[in-house]
Amino acid sequence: MYLDKRSSAVLLFLANRNDYVSIRELERTFRISRRTIYYDLGKINAWLRKNDLQPIQYIRSHGYFLTDEARKAVPQKLAHLKQWEYEYTPDERIGWLAFYLFIEEHPLFLDDLSKKTRVSRNTTINDLKKLKKELQTFSLSLRFHRQKGYFIHGDENEKRKAIVYFTSKIIPPGQEWQAFIANVRDLFQKNVRAKDGFLKELEEIISILNEYEREIGIQFADEALHHLALRLWLFGKRVVKGNQVTMDPVEKEIIRQTKEFQFAKKNIIGKISSIFPASFSDDEICYVTTHLLSAKIQQTNRDGDNADIRPLKVVARKMVTDFQSAACVTFSDRNEVEKNLLIHLKPAYYRIKYGIKAENPLAEQIKSEYKEIFLITKKVIHHFETLVGKKVEDDETALIALHFGGWLQKEGLKPPKRKKALIVCPSGIGASTILKHQLEGLFSTVDFVETLSVRDFEKRRLEDIDFTISTVPIRREGHIIIPVHPILTDVDKERLLKKVHSLSEDAGKMTKYSAEAIVEIVKQHAAIEDEERLLAAIREYLYRPEVSAGKGKKPGLMDLLQLPLIQVRETCSDWKQAVETASLPLLQNGYIDSGYIRAMIRYIETYGPYPIISPKVALPHGKPEDGVQKTGISLLVLKRPVSFSREERHRVQLIFVLASVDQESHLFALSQLSEVLSDPQTVEKLTESNAPVGVWELLRERIHETSQETSQETSMEKGISYS
Repeated sequence: MYLDKRSSAVLLFLANRNDYVSIRELERTFRISRRTIYYDLGKINAWLRKNDLQPIQYIRSHGYFLTDEARKAVPQKLAHLKQWEYEYTPDERIGWLAFYLFIEEHPLFLDDLSKKTRVSRNTTINDLKKLKKELQTFSLSLRFHRQKGYFIHGDENEKRKAIVYFTSKIIPPGQEWQAFIANVRDLFQKNVRAKDGFLKELEEIISILNEYEREIGIQFADEALHHLALRLWLFGKRVVKGNQVTMDPVEKEIIRQTKEFQFAKKNIIGKISSIFPASFSDDEICYVTTHLLSAKIQQTNRDGDNADIRPLKVVARKMVTDFQSAACVTFSDRNEVEKNLLIHLKPAYYRIKYGIKAENPLAEQIKSEYKEIFLITKKVIHHFETLVGKKVEDDETALIALHFGGWLQKEGLKPPKRKKALIVCPSGIGASTILKHQLEGLFSTVDFVETLSVRDFEKRRLEDIDFTISTVPIRREGHIIIPVHPILTDVDKERLLKKVHSLSEDAGKMTKYSAEAIVEIVKQHAAIEDEERLLAAIREYLYRPEVSAGKGKKPGLMDLLQLPLIQVRETCSDWKQAVETASLPLLQNGYIDSGYIRAMIRYIETYGPYPIISPKVALPHGKPEDGVQKTGISLLVLKRPVSFSREERHRVQLIFVLASVDQESHLFALSQLSEVLSDPQTVEKLTESNAPVGVWELLRERIHETSQETSQETSMEKGISYS
């Protein structure tokens, strides 16, 4: 039986675990049904037996595990999985069909394509229909000719965009590069020269890109490096066939001014020309440069004062300012926030400018699990859109939200240097930043000393490191590696807490029971096959920490804005009196002390009318350390407006005062408030209310309506995705 993408992932998950895994954990990790899990386990066992390995083991009340022999052999065997041993998903099949058609060197007919993807003719016909539909989004058409077979017709620039899109389908997130190469080499099984040359050509391109990294002073994220190498190989194949892109003269002139273009022209194109004997036009060199500029990077040593990124620095500054205002937070290390945001914005700028789609498999998870941060990021993204001159899609916005989310979690969290650990995350700065800060918040006894790419990890000495946490399958002899998702799930958090604590020499001190003592008792009554595994399992079972992060919902607006915190007044003499009056219920009910009110007034005097978030609405707030005792929101409704400046747009009738004990607990309430206030009619009705109870009931009603709409949309999305 063949392995598909999901069953391969389940097998890798088991291979990277040296403890027991329950069915429930597999259900929650892969978000599939129990029936599907059992089906996948059956496929995996058939594959293991075919490869002369022991099937998955099971111990009642403990769970599933692989034998040590199987755990060691599986990663290597999966990396060299032959094409005929792997069952493509429908999405992968479409990606491969496009791949074949873009590089075709001889006519391709239905039987040829059916053999390539190893499915029936009828399935291939259906796949071609889907491919045809997807190609139409690039203004391309799939055509058939009796002599030429199937081919893709259309503009070369659009074909290049399609190449970028479809290569992301054939290199699934987290797939090992060597496994991909082994798979692709089978494309050329009838052409010995092409088969032997493919890997060498890709290695040469990667070597060229490594030299570019050193010269420019950056390091690509591992996934970005591999995607970029494959793209350049495909572009070279297109150029050899006489297909070249054209660039807008103005845009081309801008690209020509960059350091990256100069290096590409002098070094990269010359060396690629030795691989692909063809002449690369000036337009083609500029096009390659846009892909170099748009690739996600892991780190950079470049000077941030170069003229080409000064406009981006201004945008980063504005985005951070507006994010702080919208989220009612203040970053203590703002310069670092801006610097790291800038590192992401530069490649994002070129991706959006030249229509190169962001590779972000985590986008939906970010939008779901970090909804409030994502929505706030969407509010501040307009600064970036103005500079680029195009709309920023949700996948790109989600990557930027990763940066803000990571820094929000970092505020005030500094792990003591007790145990030392590494983080391996090949997905770029955004994903690695939020993972690092999640881990720092989870472990108070671990110092995460470095975040590395897979390449750097393979070269890194590990004498000073206790363990490594990785988002991709990796292995180092004698070193503990704990696999996790790029964004930690509750399952990950609970397992990490258990695992890391079980590594501690004094883990037994946290409980009145001793794992060693229990093993000694077991020895008296039963034979133990693997004492080390049993000890590890008992330690992890005895230590059951509560994982609060992510389980409890953040308080909503009506949780924080209690009826006694609402006032309705005729007006106030000025904005200072309005802020003081609006804050009074919070002061009287022990949410804040008087210093918090003075701090808010001081901030407005220093920074101007920053609290005004929409017409007629102000949201003054301070920092947690200014005197917040507990999180809450108060509201003052004024029948006649008060002015925060001489400008007409700064006249306010609704003053919400926010007090938050941290940088996150108020975000859900804030997102609800933003949704409610986005409706001008609701704002108008609030200003016309004559009593606090009327205000409170109106807000509750509006929030109930919006939550129902969201629930219906979610249900529809679920229905679509599972149909």
